[in-house]
Amino acid sequence: MHSVDSHTLDELQIHSRHSKEGSILQFFDYTKTQGGQDVLKKLIAEPKSSLSEILSFQLLLKSISQNIDSWQLNVSKAYIAVAESYYGSNITYTMSQDIFKHWVDTFIYSRRHPAEFYLVQSGLTATLMLMRGMRDLTYCFENDQIPPEPQEDFDFLRKFLLSDSLNSFLKTKDDRLSLSSVFYRDYYFRVTHKDSFRRILDICYSFDAYVSIALTQKNHDLCFPEFVENETVFEAEKIWHPLIKNAIPNNFVMGHKIPLCLLTGANTSGKTTFLKTCGVAVYLAHLGWPIPAGKMKISFFDKLFTSIHLSDNLELGYSHFYNEIMRIKSIAEALNHGEKCFVIIDEIFRGTNQEDAFHCSKTVVHGFSNHINSIFLVSTHLYELLENYKNSGSISFRCFKTKISGTDFENTFQIEEGIASEKIGQLILKKVGIPELLENIIHKSQDI
Repeated sequence: MHSVDSHTLDELQIHSRHSKEGSILQFFDYTKTQGGQDVLKKLIAEPKSSLSEILSFQLLLKSISQNIDSWQLNVSKAYIAVAESYYGSNITYTMSQDIFKHWVDTFIYSRRHPAEFYLVQSGLTATLMLMRGMRDLTYCFENDQIPPEPQEDFDFLRKFLLSDSLNSFLKTKDDRLSLSSVFYRDYYFRVTHKDSFRRILDICYSFDAYVSIALTQKNHDLCFPEFVENETVFEAEKIWHPLIKNAIPNNFVMGHKIPLCLLTGANTSGKTTFLKTCGVAVYLAHLGWPIPAGKMKISFFDKLFTSIHLSDNLELGYSHFYNEIMRIKSIAEALNHGEKCFVIIDEIFRGTNQEDAFHCSKTVVHGFSNHINSIFLVSTHLYELLENYKNSGSISFRCFKTKISGTDFENTFQIEEGIASEKIGQLILKKVGIPELLENIIHKSQDI
């Protein structure tokens, strides 16, 4: 999948836009280190560009899920943070490439600046703890087959961590480090092997991020989607939204040469949430991550588009309707280039009057329905549009029903075949007491 635009990422809440807003990133974040969290942010922002990359990353995560304890580094995050700070410290005496000058500068510095030199000693101690932890982690996989994704990292770890020089360093107890011991080890890590030190830290953070995803999969019983080649499908069993407490799962099937689904339902019935649920599942699947569903089959898509919460662009002077037109244009251009797209549109052309909305929607729906290699999920309140396509062989109809009893209503939040015709706007208006409030205003004005 190509990179997904920021608009879609925002609508699917992949990242938090505000400090109090939940996100898919937060849902998957069980990281123990700041570096691990940074890697997780990078991973979630980059869909895999090919199916082979997706399957490779899936294989890695499945392997970790089956043996999480072996992949978890037994070093506290405090030690790792100190080691990172030690790596990044820029004390002048450590920069010399001449070993004798480095020793002299170290000795002088330790005498003139004992407090700051203590930070070097503590940083070195933390680094040695990190190296021991990473070495113990590699021991866990001595007789195991490593997934292809981290194979190069493990080759490097074994070569570096099991070297004679490092083994001699790790044998000495940290509380017995003499000045000369600090000198030799400090020179080793921050001068001659600085690049290797950096790579150790980066691998540590990568493993932290991988384990975080695997823990999420285990804790929430997520599934890894099965990718289907040579056919366009989206088949989900018990799919649910990860940011909704006690979310109601749904089964949903699309594709099989019926590329477009028109979705209907009353306000508050669950349409928008369901559209986001599908979008999140498609996005996570193309990261190679597990998804919130019991089971899912899906095709590889080149692009993912959503149009859910468009608004006026005051700076450019664009109306909601114009923004929607430009969004549809981007989709049409991708389709015109032969790209396989997964498209989600909530209440198509709601930014204009009903007559315009019908004609514009008819043009777009007709165009979408001819692209059998893509999938289009479109919700609408335009019953004229539904009537126009009810006998189309390339369009399916799904809905969320609302049970109405007198002045009360109840949403099932379960997707069904067919078209929903319930209208509950007036019921909601009455339920929140707006007519009474307005009536009171009239009476008060009359009394005056």
